[in-house]
Amino acid sequence: MDPIKILRRAWYILWSYRALWIFGLVLALAAGSSAGRGSNSNYRYEQNTGDTHQYTPQSLQEAFQHLQREWNKLFEQGIPDMNISGQDLTTFLWVIGAFLLVMLIVGVVVAVARYVSETAVIHMVDEYEGSGNKLTVRQGFRIGWSRTAWRLFLINLIVNLPAITLALVLLIAGVVIYFAVVNGNANFAAFSLVSTIALVFITIFVVVVLTILLHLLRNFFWRICVLEHAGVRESLQRGFAMALENWKNVGLMWLVMIGLGIVWAIASIILFIVTIPLVIVTAVVAVLVVAAPYLLLVGAFSLLLNGVLPWIAAALFVLPLFFTIAFSPWLLLGSWQTVYTSTVWTLTYREIKALPVITPPAEVVPVGD
Repeated sequence: MDPIKILRRAWYILWSYRALWIFGLVLALAAGSSAGRGSNSNYRYEQNTGDTHQYTPQSLQEAFQHLQREWNKLFEQGIPDMNISGQDLTTFLWVIGAFLLVMLIVGVVVAVARYVSETAVIHMVDEYEGSGNKLTVRQGFRIGWSRTAWRLFLINLIVNLPAITLALVLLIAGVVIYFAVVNGNANFAAFSLVSTIALVFITIFVVVVLTILLHLLRNFFWRICVLEHAGVRESLQRGFAMALENWKNVGLMWLVMIGLGIVWAIASIILFIVTIPLVIVTAVVAVLVVAAPYLLLVGAFSLLLNGVLPWIAAALFVLPLFFTIAFSPWLLLGSWQTVYTSTVWTLTYREIKALPVITPPAEVVPVGD
């Protein structure tokens, strides 16, 4: 197997088969939405003297009760200086709940579109390599909208099980440490803390190694599922067997893709800086596109809310569309990278599948025996 030949062929397919770009945009959008879900916060409560407050169960309970009283007071009196009543704040919470529900529905739609697009890209590249026939976007969606997309989701869920297990371990570890500290047993708390930290580090190491391996094998699981019309279990078994039998070629291509990823990371920084003027232009276009829906939503929410709340509520609903249009040049760059990577692994799968199977020579038995 020649990795350079595969990379060149994938590059040619990327620029000559532009119907793949549409599915690449969906994949880039899905990758961006899933990567931006994490958030963290860290703060420290201090007394007026500057000393760090020592938390106890009693102080935590008192702080919670004080926060609950202030919360109830806020929703009873509202914010008079901004012409916002308590009823307006309650209605605004319902608006936020509606926004979260809409985002949940959008997330489900994007997730479905992601696996449909994955199926379409794999099949379209294979079809083009096999027969030279370029499918249209409509034909690609028709192929992707199948049970195979659901199987890809199940395979991806299995691949991500170690990460899910790690999250559960960290959650359990946090609960154990919390109850150990709350109970006030210093010896048990110290033992629990040390043992939990050791368990967490061991789990993280195992999960990272296993996740890297499974994400590498997922490239073969998915392609066997799409191109061989195999079920989930069969795809896992055959994909693992193929990678194990051709581990040298798989490992070589994996190292090549790691190096290519480093090059792309450096090039993407340069491209992001170069395309900033274009992003400014698309941001202006995004403002013009969302201006009318934004004003309509402000008018609709003004029937329910007062003060600045209608403007804030309307902004919540139009910001996703604004960001999608404004950052569309960067989404296009991400779509190229996604399509190219998928094409490389599809071509790699075809090359490995076409390799001759080496069978051990048959044992020659003398006639006399």
